Amino acid sequence: MPEIVLPNRDDTLNSTMRAPVVGVKTITATAAEVFAGVSALSGRRKMIVKNEDAVLRFRIGPSNVTQQNGFPVEPGAAVEFEFDPSNAVQIYAISEGASLDVSVIEF
Repeated sequence: MPEIVLPNRDDTLNSTMRAPVVGVKTITATAAEVFAGVSALSGRRKMIVKNEDAVLRFRIGPSNVTQQNGFPVEPGAAVEFEFDPSNAVQIYAISEGASLDVSVIEF
């Protein structure tokens, strides 16, 4: 497989990289860690989280994120995180109202 270079980035995708992990998570009014599979991907470099709800937003942040203090993710919006693969960082989410679904992909 030929190497694919992403424009304006140092990252490359090539045959030595593992397949991404994808999933859908339900976000509730209780803060919980967000990841694509059964646990956070070990050594992940990137995670993208997309709000699949049409009207509700959720908030992201550290383990103590609340409905008032987290970073808001609007309906239909996506947020991207880049990680140092040697340093595991947890991202938590909480709904501002009823439960909602988010799509998650980890690389």
